Amino acid sequence: MNRDTATRPWPACRWITSEADADSVRRLAEDLAIPATLARCLAARGVATSEAAEDFLHPRLANCLLPDALPGAAQAAEIIGRHVETGGPIVVFGDFDADGMMASAILAEAVATIGGRAAVFIPDRSTEGYGFTLPALERCLREHPAATLVVTVDCGISQPDSCDLAASRGVAVVITDHHALTCPLPASAAAVVYPEHPETPGALRHLCGAGVAFKIAHQLARRHLDPDAGRALVQRLLPMAAIATVADLVPLVGENRIVVGKGLDMIGSNGCGGNVGLHALKMVSGLFGAVTARSIAFGIAPRINASGRVGTPRTVLELLRTPDHAEARRLAAALEDNNAERRRQETNAVDQAHAVVTTQAAEQAHSIVLFHEGWHPGVVGLVASRLVGVHGKPVIVATRGEEGLVRGSARGPELPGVDIMKPLAACSGLLVKYGGHRVAAGLSLREEDLPRFRAAFDAACGEAFAGVDFRRTLVIDDWLAPGDVTDELETALQLLEPCGMDNAEPLLGIRGLTLRSTPCSFGRARKDNWEMSFHEIPWRGMLFRREDFPFAAGDRLDVVFTFSRDSHDELQIILKDAARAS
Repeated sequence: MNRDTATRPWPACRWITSEADADSVRRLAEDLAIPATLARCLAARGVATSEAAEDFLHPRLANCLLPDALPGAAQAAEIIGRHVETGGPIVVFGDFDADGMMASAILAEAVATIGGRAAVFIPDRSTEGYGFTLPALERCLREHPAATLVVTVDCGISQPDSCDLAASRGVAVVITDHHALTCPLPASAAAVVYPEHPETPGALRHLCGAGVAFKIAHQLARRHLDPDAGRALVQRLLPMAAIATVADLVPLVGENRIVVGKGLDMIGSNGCGGNVGLHALKMVSGLFGAVTARSIAFGIAPRINASGRVGTPRTVLELLRTPDHAEARRLAAALEDNNAERRRQETNAVDQAHAVVTTQAAEQAHSIVLFHEGWHPGVVGLVASRLVGVHGKPVIVATRGEEGLVRGSARGPELPGVDIMKPLAACSGLLVKYGGHRVAAGLSLREEDLPRFRAAFDAACGEAFAGVDFRRTLVIDDWLAPGDVTDELETALQLLEPCGMDNAEPLLGIRGLTLRSTPCSFGRARKDNWEMSFHEIPWRGMLFRREDFPFAAGDRLDVVFTFSRDSHDELQIILKDAARAS
């Protein structure tokens, strides 16, 4: 049995109904002529006025702030532009995840479009570690000895030593990053662009690394291109910024919602905004027609990330740049092969991890910290995410890293009041380095410190998250009668897309559905997916990744679900939880 889906009680989660002011719901429904359920979803998300609802339901690029509203962006663009004008070679120093690779491609293309030269450097995950590390910078400067400017994307904010080293060798450094700051800002940087700066407008505070690069690219376009060429550049870069924003699990609110919404429209079109490589990747991911944030999260993003986990990021960068359709298909196929290998290694590591977790349950009440020297560094974050989903508490999964250190990935449940950086900061004396954001972080430590760190981290989690209920909670937007489940309602709720962090897919409930027949399990590799039908509604029900579904024909169930469409564009409901009707 796959321990990921071990038998759990029904219902598996706490159910609560979202709070929405009745007057706001009525007013929104009347003013906008929308279904009451959609109005409830808006009000529950804090969208209470008709004007705010119009902006939320119909995001427009015209509502984006000018890039110089982001502190440091104008200064960074000025420095980059000056190096372009003098012919100075520029290196874009990126990262090996989807956000870092997209950010690298965005900034490199912007520099090339305004007439500059920009090489892209990506650290080696296994030997150089995450981010703007000293070993990675040393290799970068060896490979690009003529470089006069290094621009980091999606990294560098908490690595001042590397900034100091570059400056000591006469190389200017511009830091652009969105991760949590764990030390003073790099004083030797020529410019720092950091969305958590206290003067950052709220609409820009949750940008990912590629989102920051996108704003700088826009500023470069404003300074160095005519309006038509500038608009064309921004349009070309939007799909990459959208993919990164979804992949990096940043909140899909503010400007992120606009970028993702417009980027998804372009990816959903036949030409992917003119990017031949993205179109090939879309095809190999099995995506046809309209593309949603879920399509990116489960289709495109894993294939991009796989190259940085078990392959080489160079494949993604070449794919994004090639104008040749045959070459694009070849590179997309290589990413598909990487993803298959990533899945194999992840499955093996998850099975091994589950075997260890039960032996540590008594030692660690508030967290899970696992180490295995044989696990690939590229899959430990995925394993941690899977364990969080099963056990509902902070998880660190580690393996052997560079220079004899232990390198790990930390993941935390996406719950209010849970910030994985807090217990890591409390244990910083045992760490060589760490960095990340609220639900995901990376860290390294000496192997001899691992037992002490395991105990200290567990105690820190217990203190930091005292009073937090770690049971998964389903927040139900509305309870429907069977007759309310219609194609028209599903179409209306599509206006809430893009859905993701801080703007979840609308979650709905129905009480008292009767199973028409005993549910059937299916799946090529496992039998933990279920199909069912109900007497009261004509739509098929689907349930994924649950080993058991102990209900039979005639049972009456209360169900919590989201809408979906199958490959034939037929409406179906995806069950998220169920309980016997009272």
